[in-house]
Amino acid sequence: MKNIVKKLSLNFVQSFCLIGLIVFIITTSITFAGTTGKITGKVTDEQTGEPVVGANVVVEGTFLGAAADLDGFYSISNVPPGTYRLIVSAVGYQKTIIENVLVKIDLTTRIDIKLSGSVIQLNQEVVVTSQRPMVQRDLTSTSVTISSDDIKMMPVESIGQIVNLQAGVIDGHFRGGRSNDVAYLIDGVAVTDPFNGGFTVEVENSSIRQMEVITGTFNAEYGQALSGVVNIVTEGGSDKFKASVSSYAGNFITGHTDIFRNLDKADRIAQKNFQITLSGPLRPVKNLYFFLTGRYFDNIGHLYGKRVYNVTDDVPFFPNPMDKSVWIPRNTGDGAFVPMNPYTKYSANGKLTYAMPELAVTYSIFWDKTKNKYYDHYFSWTPDGIMTHYGDDWIQSLQLTHYPSSSTYQTLKFTANYYHFKGYLYEDPYDPRYVNPRRGIAISNYTFRSGGNQGGRYDRHTKTLIGQWSLASQISKEHKIGLGVEGRLYDIYNHSMDLVNLTEGQLDSSGNEIFTPGYPDKGTISDQGSHIEYARYPVEASAYIQDKMEYDIMIINVGLRFDYFNSKAKLPADKRNPTRNPNFPGANQWTDAKAKMQLSPRLGASFPITDQGIIRFSYGHFFKIPAFENLYQNPEFIVRPGNSLSSIIGNPDLNAEKNVIYEIGLQQVLFEDVAINLSVYYRDIRNWLGMEIVNTYEGFKYARFINRDYANVRGFIVTLDKRFSNYFSAKLDYTFQIAEGNASDPYSVYNKNQTNPPIEETKTVVPLDWDQRHTLNLTVNVGLPGDWTAGFIFQYGSGMPYTEDVKVSKGVRFENGGKKPAFYNVDFRADKIFRLFGVNVMTYVMIYNVLDIKNEFGVYASTGRANVDLNTQYAGEIFGLNTIQEYINNPAMYSTPREVRLGIGFEL
Repeated sequence: MKNIVKKLSLNFVQSFCLIGLIVFIITTSITFAGTTGKITGKVTDEQTGEPVVGANVVVEGTFLGAAADLDGFYSISNVPPGTYRLIVSAVGYQKTIIENVLVKIDLTTRIDIKLSGSVIQLNQEVVVTSQRPMVQRDLTSTSVTISSDDIKMMPVESIGQIVNLQAGVIDGHFRGGRSNDVAYLIDGVAVTDPFNGGFTVEVENSSIRQMEVITGTFNAEYGQALSGVVNIVTEGGSDKFKASVSSYAGNFITGHTDIFRNLDKADRIAQKNFQITLSGPLRPVKNLYFFLTGRYFDNIGHLYGKRVYNVTDDVPFFPNPMDKSVWIPRNTGDGAFVPMNPYTKYSANGKLTYAMPELAVTYSIFWDKTKNKYYDHYFSWTPDGIMTHYGDDWIQSLQLTHYPSSSTYQTLKFTANYYHFKGYLYEDPYDPRYVNPRRGIAISNYTFRSGGNQGGRYDRHTKTLIGQWSLASQISKEHKIGLGVEGRLYDIYNHSMDLVNLTEGQLDSSGNEIFTPGYPDKGTISDQGSHIEYARYPVEASAYIQDKMEYDIMIINVGLRFDYFNSKAKLPADKRNPTRNPNFPGANQWTDAKAKMQLSPRLGASFPITDQGIIRFSYGHFFKIPAFENLYQNPEFIVRPGNSLSSIIGNPDLNAEKNVIYEIGLQQVLFEDVAINLSVYYRDIRNWLGMEIVNTYEGFKYARFINRDYANVRGFIVTLDKRFSNYFSAKLDYTFQIAEGNASDPYSVYNKNQTNPPIEETKTVVPLDWDQRHTLNLTVNVGLPGDWTAGFIFQYGSGMPYTEDVKVSKGVRFENGGKKPAFYNVDFRADKIFRLFGVNVMTYVMIYNVLDIKNEFGVYASTGRANVDLNTQYAGEIFGLNTIQEYINNPAMYSTPREVRLGIGFEL
């Protein structure tokens, strides 16, 4: 390490140390991430086998390169992921070009080179094509790398779809964890929304250079994740100008119109998409490159409501003035079908890169704007009464990378993230079109609402400033050291309020209720409605050190991570007196939430048995602070009076959730182009977010978030992978997994205490809601890339658990004791490229749910099916216009029906 530091100029080191110190002290984050790979190998004489000292190895199109040492060994670090050509030259040897060199995120690509010393042919080049190895020597845990070429051949259009195709991932749950236990990163910076743990920003497929999905253990550079990591490296520019324009239109073509209303029109355009992508050099500035893509997408959705009622309607019948025994329907709707889950999105990704021999500067921006609605079955006959949700997100990042040698580089990153969400029915909070939210509430079971509107509205944002410094150095042939610090400042704002009647109880001259739209006072939580507004400014900091040791007989990744978090909030000194009532202990007493710190050791080892077989082992401790919405909920600590449980209070003093993971695995080449990958794993999850019920001194009770839930997950994965050759490739993943815990939902205790008597809390582990024991994914691609390709994805999943109705289980409640029907799905994509007048014309067809299968995601507790409910025999008389069967047929309980999309594009 001392020799490397000596190579750096003193001023440069002092400057960066000062900046790193300022970033560490003033800012405070959570996640580092690898965004580059490494190329190493040995250069030898083809005839004698002796090392070629001083041989020059250069990555074509970059400033990256290295010279072979006395042993012929070379190492090139900080290589962006992708496929390259290596140019190898040495005095007295022929120039050699190695093509198709694939570099993966965080991994080492070994390319051994043999040079020919024929003097006669000195002016000729030797071209060698590199073959992607079927096993990865330095892979110490389960990780899958997906390239941009892979994505182009798959019937997918979002990151979520790609992630859910990976072994061990079930509907966003990585190896049995909760859905918000995953860290998402773009170009090395965390982009998960800390408010709820979601991944909201849009990164288009055309922007992805390479994507790494880690479902096993992960190195110390990654933090704030319990279950997995999704690491995305985006495209940059190049020396050649490129442009592409593409568009598609689609529709739902289904035979299940008895379930899905208004999907019987084959000529409708339900989806529209347009995208343009540009990249290349920015002349006349040398070594300045750009990448830009923009997209518009609109989807009407497959869930429709029927306008039987308008929001101004109330009761479904009124008595006939001439005959009081006769009731007349009272609905003013026109019966039109109205989309209830539409989605519209505008997005743009851009990047500027300025490259110099020892310094690269990159600026990138990601932006999206969305508008959507969520289907509400209760409102499906009053579809105009549901609110609209709006999103506006952007991420800006400035990155400086300095590489004084082929084996050392350091990076400084500054990032600003902004996530903004709001929702309402009408933009004006006092819009006269609002009606009393209680209007039209059904008074019988299995009955649609007969008027009224959703009256809630919210506006929240998360602003994040991130500073990150990292250093990586190949200090010797065997050791690559990585270290870094990162800090993050948060600005959390949340404002929500419920519509109420300011003239409650007042009647006009005709005896009708007078409705005046309004909202409760700030800081109010009551049965009539609530009004909460708060801002919080938590901070985080982290640091790590990592050593990657590569020997002939083993590769070891060992690291240690430190995390710090401070919620910068106060909480009542006595939890039994949350309102600080002066008549009880703890009156007007506050306590500061304690800062949280933890160390996370990580260890992974790979043992190559042969060049075609590898055994690996990994172990680690992983931590994550719960979502901020759970820390700061109900920040005034208001408890509703009464005997019922109706209040929830956040806890800014929550500890980090913890997960300990053990994994062993095997990679083995079976045939020339076929390899098998086996993994066996165990996860022990502690301090998971849960709740406790607290009784106040006043005799009231409330629910409070605490670290109390636990789970354990065990399973194994078998992956068969055939790389693309002889016109086809295939990949088969099978996962067997048992995911058990005491609670799937952090709100479980609160929900169980809503019944009378309360449901007894679980004393042992039960299957989690996403406990899918058997999962199988099969991907097959055929064709000739660049001309035509076709591919399909087949998915199978055994039934997930549900809790049977106690009437079915004979009065005894077995939580998640039943099984839903199994899941099946087939997606298909076919592409054909034509060459016309120097332009590539790309045509394709994409079909989701080819077989139009009605997978039942939601079921009734009395039957375990989506279309039959035995409890209808207890429904009583229906006071409404619908039948019981119309209400039971809930289209949101099924998977999306068949969807066909036809597209065309042009590429220069």
